[in-house]
This record gives sequence, C-alpha cells and structure tokens, in this order.
Amino acid sequence: MIIKLEKPELMSNEMKIKVEAGVKELVIREGKANEIHIPNAIEISQCTIDAVKEYLSKEGVEKEEIKNSLIRYSTDTEEPFIQLNYAIRKENKDDIHGKLSMDPDLKKFGINSGGQFTTHALANFIRLNRHYFETKDQAMGLVKELQNFKAKVDKEIEKANDNRGNAALSIKQTVISNVPLDFTLFLPIFKGSDKRAVKCEIDIDANDLSCSLVSPDLKELFDTESKLIIDAELSEIKKLYPELKIFRT
Repeated sequence: MIIKLEKPELMSNEMKIKVEAGVKELVIREGKANEIHIPNAIEISQCTIDAVKEYLSKEGVEKEEIKNSLIRYSTDTEEPFIQLNYAIRKENKDDIHGKLSMDPDLKKFGINSGGQFTTHALANFIRLNRHYFETKDQAMGLVKELQNFKAKVDKEIEKANDNRGNAALSIKQTVISNVPLDFTLFLPIFKGSDKRAVKCEIDIDANDLSCSLVSPDLKELFDTESKLIIDAELSEIKKLYPELKIFRT
C-alpha cells in the first residue's frame, strides 16, 4: 500500500490509519472540511388556531419524533392559543403557534376595552362603519342622535336649576330618552371566522358626556366559543397522533 502525503510537514504528526482490504492508495490532504449543514428550524406564528393541525397533517412529520414533541395551549388569555414544539431534542426544533385573535374589524370598535369617544367622534366612526350594522338606517339614526346629543343636553341643563344633582339627573334622562340603548353589529368574532350578530350598548358618562361601547354578549361569546374551538382542534390533533403530549398552561 502507498501513502501519499501532499503536505510533507504532516509526517511530523503521529497518525493511526486503518484502511479496508483492497485499498491501494490513501491521499491525505490538509485543509478545512466542509461545514455540516443543519437545516433551519420552522417557526410559524401569528397564524389562525388551526396552524398546528395543518402542520401535523402534512408530509414531513416524522412519527418517531412525536415522542419528542409537545403541545401547550391556553383558553384563559386575551388570545387563546395552541403551540407545538416539534422534535425538541433536535438542534433546531420546529415551533408552530396558532391563536384565536379578535377579528380586526370588530376590534377597531373598542368594545369592552374601556376606550372612550366624544359623542361627535362616535357619530363619525359609526357613519364610516355603517356597513357593519343590522341596517344602514339604524346606523344613521344613531349617528343623528349622537350628533344632536350635546345640544339636547345643554338645553335640558338650562331648564334645570343650579343644583348639580338636578343637572346630572337631567343628563341621564336625556341619555335614556334620546340615545338607543343598544344596536347590533354583524361581524366575525374571530379572525377568519364567519359573521355573527353582536349586540352592543352605548354607555355615556353623565359627567363629561364621553361614550364607551360595551357588550356582555360579546364577552360571553368570545369566552365560550374560544374554548369550543380549541377543544375541537385538540380533538383532531389527538386523532392524528394520540401519543402526542398535550399540556394546558
């Protein structure tokens, strides 16, 4: 057998070489070997709640790695979620995060958020978003009442005496008699879901006439339906991989 050294200085190093039978020539080169390629991890976030199910149902998922994977989920946050950590013992694990987000068009109404409008600002907002109402006539009727509300309040206060209690009572009476107590929007509750009827109410502060939108119905729908949706997703995931570890956070 012939050993060919392309760098003579290598002869000064102690080397142990084992070759298979039949090998007649061994060439030893000095230099840097190619780096080992490690594929990048897949990281998916800001997706709809079915992201984890979609990932697990596609080709490329190795069944033997399911034992090294886990799911975390929560229904007790403002954005309920399901998160998959796939092949966590690999150098680069995949991380898939799906969540339930309130529909952007519904969110901009600021319902139950504590956000406040002046009566005129709320009137303008409703006018620009009248297509979300049960009827456009209902929306424009509400706009008209809100635009005229301040003038009606001022007129009622003039009728009242200087007693602050009577003035406050007069404002409250004007609110009750002139502003509709509730209205209905038709919007998806969750991003990517179907439209639903959402009943809302206008609260007007008698002290500064600021308005806020509230909806006990929306709060109830969000809480109950988010749990149902996540339970349904987890049920489908368990059908795909019953052995997958699932933890509630």
